Amino acid sequence: MQEIVVDAAKLHDFAQSLCEKAGLSSEHAEQMAKLQVQTDLRGVHSHGTRALPGYLNQVLDGNLNPEPNLRIVSEGPSFAVIDGDNGMGHLASTLAMETAIAKAKVTGVAAAGVHNAGHFGAAACYSIMAVENRMIGFSTTNTGRPSIVAPGGAEAVVGNSALSYALPTGDGHPIVLDMACGVSSWGKIGTLRMYDKPIPEGWLLDDSGQPSSDPNQRGLMAPAAGPRGYGLALIMGILAGPLTGGMMPCNKTGTSSEHFFIAINIESFTDYDAYISDVVQGINKIHGAKTAEGFTQVYLPGEIEWNNYDKWIESGIPIHVDHLRSLANIAEKLDINIFWEW
Repeated sequence: MQEIVVDAAKLHDFAQSLCEKAGLSSEHAEQMAKLQVQTDLRGVHSHGTRALPGYLNQVLDGNLNPEPNLRIVSEGPSFAVIDGDNGMGHLASTLAMETAIAKAKVTGVAAAGVHNAGHFGAAACYSIMAVENRMIGFSTTNTGRPSIVAPGGAEAVVGNSALSYALPTGDGHPIVLDMACGVSSWGKIGTLRMYDKPIPEGWLLDDSGQPSSDPNQRGLMAPAAGPRGYGLALIMGILAGPLTGGMMPCNKTGTSSEHFFIAINIESFTDYDAYISDVVQGINKIHGAKTAEGFTQVYLPGEIEWNNYDKWIESGIPIHVDHLRSLANIAEKLDINIFWEW
């Protein structure tokens, strides 16, 4: 048996207890649990609670601040920069998107950056926040070190930055694009290893820059769609790096991350209901599109993840036993009881 089904609400409470025991405030612990379980519910386990032991071990080792003093260090009518005080990236990123949303209600478009913070989990968490306010959201991040090669290169020069757009669709789930600039996220590579599945040919590169399918190959990844993914990674690393007061991945010596967010108020540009009407019409045409042999439906970006969410919030989340074993290990370290049966 590779997976155990766990209740989402119990997983949330368990994750919150772990964070509180590690020294986070109740408010910050609840925010961490909410975002990570939301990510698990969408089936993106690599950026959900599977990452929590790593975050908490950084706190316990003194490398992340459990009680950050989040503060706006620079702002204007439509922008803000937030110092994450070396805390978990989820916390400063939530404040940043909340700030961008509040400003966009007045100015139409607003952006916020974060520096001096940890990894922020799944980029979609923050773009979705804008949708809840009838806005279009964008988020991206600048990773701690380069891991993506330029086309023709044999050395990592850009980070595997994630980027996400979320767009309202009315009563339905938002359209959510959440992607890495590399051919895959490193978390997805870890998931394939966990399930003992092969790494697709061409995803990883060896030290000479040649394609490799060795599952133990680490450190070098090809960009998504060649020069396109490389270009996106370079730009995301600048938007979330030097623009926020950080550095490009190729200039970094540490592991701190930076993040960048935009909120676009639809009603500042057009009638919201008219926008929704056209988007829904487009969605219906996409869903009704002719399919290739062997396929029964075409999907919107993020739709498969929302299907997971709708199913698992009722039936429970199937989680790999190694994922749960890692959570059990950090729970033992923090003297917290697990809630599932092996």
